[in-house]
Amino acid sequence: MVSSLCINIVMGRYMSNLPKFFIDSVFSRRFSFLFIALLTFFLCRAEGVYADEVRVGVSVHDSKFFKGKTGKEESLSVTGEYIWDTPGWLEWVWGARPYIGGTVNAKGETHHGGGGIMWRKSFFHNVYGDYSFGLVMHSGHIRTPNPSEATTDEEINIRQARRASEIEFGSRVLFRQNLALGYRFSKELAGEITFEHLSHGNIIGGPENEGSNNFGARIAYRF
Repeated sequence: MVSSLCINIVMGRYMSNLPKFFIDSVFSRRFSFLFIALLTFFLCRAEGVYADEVRVGVSVHDSKFFKGKTGKEESLSVTGEYIWDTPGWLEWVWGARPYIGGTVNAKGETHHGGGGIMWRKSFFHNVYGDYSFGLVMHSGHIRTPNPSEATTDEEINIRQARRASEIEFGSRVLFRQNLALGYRFSKELAGEITFEHLSHGNIIGGPENEGSNNFGARIAYRF
């Protein structure tokens, strides 16, 4: 029972079906991501899955470097992830490892957090690559008011300014894909460069879907 619920939380089955008022009213947009992260953490701990790795670093949020769709919110974020060894209930998925993680934006732009599963492949003695897929909740904007529906010049200017500076994600819940290339300095310590993409893929939201591309670097510590 716990395994099934843990998987569903990680993959967002229940979070993606929560009514809008529950997400936007019961939880503030800024801290809603803590719910999915903490709930996943405690469910997985209850199942007896122990932590394997912690990763912390910085990233450029909504970067133009990787041809981000907007670059509206380009800024620095602090990132963190907590990764488990492969539990028995995920061995059939090619050794996938569950994780939780999130980011806090230094300028107060979009924060996000959630969970999913990760795969790792070693290429050489000290080099490896990771691919992660999951769901996150974010504190940003689903959409901004339409300037064409404003009734005064002042309101038109305000709405145009918001559209020029705020990402329209189109959904409170987004898919997260992450690629990482890492180098092991020792058995415990490694450094990584990362690329992350957030969007709803026109599957769980819309019609807005500007998304964001984020890249960064982090340190990984293995227990």
